[in-house]
Amino acid sequence: MQLKQSPFLTNLQAQRFHKLIIGAALKDYKTIEDYACVFTHAGADVIDISAFPHSVISAKKGIEQAVIQDSNLIEPLIMISVNIGEDPHFRRIVLNEETCTECLACVPSCPSLAFGSLNAKDFSYNENLCFGCSACLPTCNFDALSFTNWNSFEPQSLNELKELGANAIEIHLNNDLQAFAEFYRSMETEFALESFCIGSGQMNASQLILAATRIIEEVERKHGPDKVFIIQCDGSPMSGAHDTNPEKDSPSIHSAQSILEFIAKNYPERKNIFVQLAGGIDEHSLAKAFARNVQVNGVAIGSYARKKLAELDSEEERIKIAKAMVQPLRESGRQTR
Repeated sequence: MQLKQSPFLTNLQAQRFHKLIIGAALKDYKTIEDYACVFTHAGADVIDISAFPHSVISAKKGIEQAVIQDSNLIEPLIMISVNIGEDPHFRRIVLNEETCTECLACVPSCPSLAFGSLNAKDFSYNENLCFGCSACLPTCNFDALSFTNWNSFEPQSLNELKELGANAIEIHLNNDLQAFAEFYRSMETEFALESFCIGSGQMNASQLILAATRIIEEVERKHGPDKVFIIQCDGSPMSGAHDTNPEKDSPSIHSAQSILEFIAKNYPERKNIFVQLAGGIDEHSLAKAFARNVQVNGVAIGSYARKKLAELDSEEERIKIAKAMVQPLRESGRQTR
């Protein structure tokens, strides 16, 4: 099947870029396939998934299924997420069965239905549905829930993921910038798009600037000054799942403003560095950033989208809701401003 390629660069330049974050920790392959299908219909530029072979295969299947249903659709990029050290995106809940009383208090808190639906008769936990949002932790009064983390894999394993269909990568940084540099320099696999996630509640303002500086230096060292890449400013990771604060996206917008000002001051001629919002983001966040004169290039929507779609049974209704998340971004972009 010949798929039409994503116009991701056009949408970055027009400040209407959209990425769906399915989850760096999520390994439920039917869920990945379903979300990839629905958001291909919606017009997402990127589907961001866990860096496992079957995650890529499932995302590819979902995209192809959408194109079978509508041959006019455009194939989004499949982005795999990897981490340098511990990162809140690379964790999932561990259930202690000895202390769990199956009281069901955690069930309504979970946006991915990892503990089952509200209508389920029996309690069960599917760790492959967990993406580490932490919404369930304060609901448990029996210390039955805790987190487990894992580290990134060896860079050479990226070749297999690219061969399976991954054509973009996101590297989640923490404060060990030397570890990031070593990892990045060791990468031999070339991707159509590279993204670098900073913030995630682990960096203060000065550390954000140091991280952005190191990213720009390392990309230029490896690819020269013209490589297109994204700096993703993650203000409050996964807050869209359970945070009803209307300003939940403000930390990301504030971080993006700092990064944009830094780039404008130090790299005024560079047109290949793009900045994206993440963490607490919804379909209104792009317009909100523009209203504050923060000229970001797009948004990444994750747990907010997953929560809205999780309990919808009709694919038609899921596609309708997904389109309602993507379309406002297209309308807010540069072409209409």
